[in-house]
Amino acid sequence: MSGRTIYLIMWSLLLAACTSDDGQPSDGSTAPVAFSATMASDNKPTTRASGDDTSTSAFGQVIDNDKLQPRGFGVFACYTGLHGYGDSNVHPDFMYNQQVVWQEVSPPESSSWTYSPVKLWPNGEGEVTGNTGSEKHYVSFMAYAPYSEANNNDPSNEKAADYCISSFSLQREIGNPWLTYRLHTNVEKQVDLLYAKPFLDQSKPATDEKLEFKFKHALACVGDQITIICSEGLKNQTDARVSGSNIAKVEVSGLSIEYTLTSKARLVLWCSDEAWTNGEANWQTILSEDPTCKRTVNIIASASAGAGTTVYTKGQTEDPSTTVKDRGVFYIPTALVGYKQTAKVNITYHIATSSDGSTWTSDTDISGTATIAMNDYPAAYRASKHLYINVTLNQRDIELTAAIAPWEDGGTVDVEGIEE
Repeated sequence: MSGRTIYLIMWSLLLAACTSDDGQPSDGSTAPVAFSATMASDNKPTTRASGDDTSTSAFGQVIDNDKLQPRGFGVFACYTGLHGYGDSNVHPDFMYNQQVVWQEVSPPESSSWTYSPVKLWPNGEGEVTGNTGSEKHYVSFMAYAPYSEANNNDPSNEKAADYCISSFSLQREIGNPWLTYRLHTNVEKQVDLLYAKPFLDQSKPATDEKLEFKFKHALACVGDQITIICSEGLKNQTDARVSGSNIAKVEVSGLSIEYTLTSKARLVLWCSDEAWTNGEANWQTILSEDPTCKRTVNIIASASAGAGTTVYTKGQTEDPSTTVKDRGVFYIPTALVGYKQTAKVNITYHIATSSDGSTWTSDTDISGTATIAMNDYPAAYRASKHLYINVTLNQRDIELTAAIAPWEDGGTVDVEGIEE
């Protein structure tokens, strides 16, 4: 697929931290809240965004005056005083959707992730104690990416993240912070939503220790890899069409997928350690006027005899199959009662023959249509999962099966998600 870019991001960031708002304790301490962040795996963390820049600053870019600028990620933090986060009456008063952006300086090794205004740890931990004594004061942190201002209701606006991440819990709202995510109307601008493992009940460290956010994909993906298989019956039919040096092959002349997907849901940024490890992002269904949406992706354009995608050639193909990789479609891994998320595969194929390999004739196209439902695959409703589709071509119809695979946070992937 043209234009596929896979970004390998090793985040190394220092988030300085800042003043006391909303009555939080402060005695002029200079201890900053410090973070580092990586993707979930320790090896080759990945995300996907537009553009050709593979540097650290490529994470979550937006085009501004023809220059790529990083959008960064958003942080929510709740100060709970002497009590842990599990208590009631918590809200993100310490940080509320705080944007963290990449600051390029010279020399490049001095570049860092920054935000403003700066936040300071509340007193009461480590070797340094302040006016409030030595008892611990707790702050809990949660994060998502890419950063959104959630002020864009026009899908044609270039800031796709502001459209897809469309709203947040209020700053004074009691309970776990959350965001609303909706699928973009254009699959070319779909946003790869990430969420971080939360840090609960953190207090000022005695040293310059950093809190290391670990991010992973909150969405799942379907359609980025489609394996087309020539059945034994169709293979035998193809072999019987020619003799001698003549050539016969099965080729696909058209392929598209029509999706019916959950259009909107709420992602709660709090999750347990076990849920985060298992990819059980804290998705919640919400009421919506349009609970589902339709999206169509054309993967193989209409092709004439000899110009299609070859699946099998008599005498030349040991494995009668081919794998097509294209832009996948992100979907929200949650099931709506009464609605199924589905992928309807429409494919046309034929047997083509030639005596010299340059001029081809073909049978009439066989049109095959079949639908697969993500609901039939429980693992497809886990975050960070791929749903790979297998299409078997028979002599008169097609069959669909699917396979679930991890998104490989620490490796390379064949999916591209255009963030802007």
